[in-house]
Order: sequence, then structure tokens, then C-alpha cells
Amino acid sequence: MDVFTVAAVITALSAVVVVVYFLFRQLTTSSWPKTKQSMAYTRNVIPKKRKYQWSLNSLDDFVPTGESTTVHDVAKLFARRGNEFSVYSIDWEQEVVVLIRPVNGADLKAHPFFREAQRRQAAEVLCVPLEKLQEVASAVADKVAHVQEVFIFMTGRCGSTLVTRFVEATSVAQAVSEPEVFSVINMALHRLKRSSQHGQPPPHHGRTTVLSNEESTIALLRNVGILLHYNLVTSDARHRDVIFYKLKPDVILLADLMARAFPSAKTVYMYRDGLEVCESVDRASFHQSYVLYVVTRCVTTLLRVSLLPDYVRCFGEDPKFSTVRYHGTGRFHIYTWWVGAMQCAAGLQKKQPGYFFHAVIYYSALLSDKKKTFRLLMKKLGLKWSPEDPREDTDKIEKALTEDSQAGTLLAARARTPGEKWAPDVSSHWMWQWEREYFWEVCRHTGNEIPGPDFLLPGTIV
Repeated sequence: MDVFTVAAVITALSAVVVVVYFLFRQLTTSSWPKTKQSMAYTRNVIPKKRKYQWSLNSLDDFVPTGESTTVHDVAKLFARRGNEFSVYSIDWEQEVVVLIRPVNGADLKAHPFFREAQRRQAAEVLCVPLEKLQEVASAVADKVAHVQEVFIFMTGRCGSTLVTRFVEATSVAQAVSEPEVFSVINMALHRLKRSSQHGQPPPHHGRTTVLSNEESTIALLRNVGILLHYNLVTSDARHRDVIFYKLKPDVILLADLMARAFPSAKTVYMYRDGLEVCESVDRASFHQSYVLYVVTRCVTTLLRVSLLPDYVRCFGEDPKFSTVRYHGTGRFHIYTWWVGAMQCAAGLQKKQPGYFFHAVIYYSALLSDKKKTFRLLMKKLGLKWSPEDPREDTDKIEKALTEDSQAGTLLAARARTPGEKWAPDVSSHWMWQWEREYFWEVCRHTGNEIPGPDFLLPGTIV
């Protein structure tokens, strides 16, 4: 057999394995309760060993050990031990916010992605009923009222992880890369809206109530933010009270509500040419194997299948994309992922020009001069920072500038070992002409709001 035949066989078998894996996960009985919990509780856990984490973080990422311990005064517990617990997810069936305590000595910021570090290092969970969340947040709200939030919205593959690593290396701010809870809230709200649009009955559990109107959703976002702030400020050795939160691309669908939940927050948008984003995703997904990329794309396009998670597919479910060719394929969802996020960003800029965005950064600016771009970003955010300040750790800053920010993770385009140096990819393009034309076709379905993959937002630092 030639190499393409072998690759096709491998791809087909891989697809079967992935499908079986998803079905197995759906059918496997969970070890956790599936009914509403009226009392808060803690329980020791062991993280499940997973090479690939496809779904959003949930309690099912852990195996519970021992018996659960009821917490009668969870507000008092959090005021005393809140620095130990960080918000992880929401369990809509139990109607609880899930927080995790990592193993002793774990540094959750050492990993490029906060959500992944939480999952791997969890030793104990604290589950707080949604109806008690306001009480818990109120107990510590005054202690974090001074926190300045900076939300980074982005398209992905645009240097946003680098920025969070750089921020974390400074003395003026700290950074959290992709806290999963905001995507969990966004996707629950998205599914509710989708059910309503299709005339389907809503699910019979907590998200129906808490996400039923904008005010309760805003309160949920605000309270989750307060708990995140408290953990981050009190557990940080320097107690830095400016916190950058880099969010997943889908969370821009929540941006309007987040602006109301955090009215004094600063916002940033980071993006890159759409074709470059998609090719970067492909290179990381197929481990730089062009043959595997070609075969997989051909097979999935012919079969009209997509195994991408909901938080990638959510943009493609917009009715404006319903007549696009190859609707529902992986290629379709990757392209609508970028186009949808960009259209949201453009709409937010027009709707609230004073709030969205305080800084807009294009990937090329980071490529040309990382330190200069970062200095300009901080200036636009009203933050005083200088690498010459004696309080700055120049070694940490230099490390953030030179290392591959995602090295050692599945999302790294090239560097597979933590600590590897970053280098630009100078290999030839993978995309064929028909893929480029297809991308332009997807863009046209926005009504020319996003005319093409090279579209620039007003005020972009390039």
C-alpha cells in the first residue's frame, strides 16, 4: 500500500476509536450524584488520566474517593480557606458551582492553561449550591472590590497565551489562561437559546432557572468572578490586584453580559488572519503531518462529519451560515469559529466603542516586536509598566519572551517539550486554493461585515 492508503486506513480507524470513545463516555455511569444538592460539600478526588480533554471541565473529570463532607456554613469556610479553592466548573444537574483544591505545593500557573492545570492537580472539590453562591460571594466581596479585571477576548492561535505568560512574569499584574467556567456558562446559555429557537423544552435542572433572564445570569457571572478574584489575590505571593483573564473564543458571545457584570473591567481583543489561524490549528491538531491532514480533511468533508466540541461548533449554528457548502463538516466549523468571533468583535466595537476594546492587537505586532507591543498594550490599559523597573524580574520576562508559550501541550504547533524556545513556522502552506475560496465564501455569509480572512478591526495594533 502507498502512503496515502495507509494514512486513509489509519484515519478511518482513528475516527472509529474517537466515536467509540465519545459513546463510551456518554454511556458510562457517573460516580457523582445527578440530582440537586441543597447543601455544600467537599470530597477528595483523583483526576482521571486523559491524554485528550475534548469536553468542557466537569465533575466527571474526577473519581471521588472516600465520603463527602457536608459544609453547613460555606460562606465562613470560603472566607477562611478561599485561597485554597479555585472555580473549576458548574454542575447543572446538581446545581452547584465546582471549585477545586490542588495537591499541596502545586503551581496552577506553571501550565500554559489554567483549566488543564486545575484538572490534573485537583485533590479535593468544594461544591457550592447555586442558591448559596451569592452568600459566599458577599462574604469576600469587600476584600476584592479593588481588583481591576482585564478580559482578553480572542480568535485563538494569535499570541494570547504568550501575553498571559508575559503578564504573569511582571510585578504589576497576574494572568489566568482560559478559566473554563466562563465557557461552561456560555455553552449552557447557548444550548438554552438553541432549544428555545427550535421549540424544544428546556432541561429540567439548574441552568434553566439561573440563566432564565439576563439579571440572574449577570449575577452568576459576577459572583463567579468574585470567587476567582479572591482565590487569585490571596494565593498570589505578591497579591497583585490587576488580573488578566484570557478567555476562550466562544466566550465573546457572553461579552455583553460580562460588561454589565464587570463594568469597570478593561477589555482586549487579539486576533490573526483567519487562514493563518486555521492552518495553525491544523498543524497542531495533526502534529505537523501534512499527509494525515490531507486524508482526514478529504474523508471528513466527504462524510460531512465533525468531531469538534460544542464550544467550537457554536458559531456555525448561527442561521446565517445554514446555506454554506459542506455545512457541518470540521472545515466548516473551524472557519465559522473565526468568522463568528470576528463578527462579534466588530459588532461590540460599534455598539460600545468606549468599552470594547481598550486595546486591539494583531498577531503581526507580536511577531515584529513582542516587548514593544506589550508595552503599548499596558499603556492603552492605563497600567504603568517598564522592564527597567528594579522590581521586575528580568530573567522571568526574558523567559516569557523567548520560550514557546504553549510548549509541552497538545496545542503547541511545534515545541513538544516544556521550556522549548519559540521559532516562527517558515514551512510551506498546507491550504489548497479551494479551501481559501471556501473561507471567503463563509465570510460572505456575514453580509460583508467580515469581507475576508485578512479583515482588520478599527484601531488594531499591527
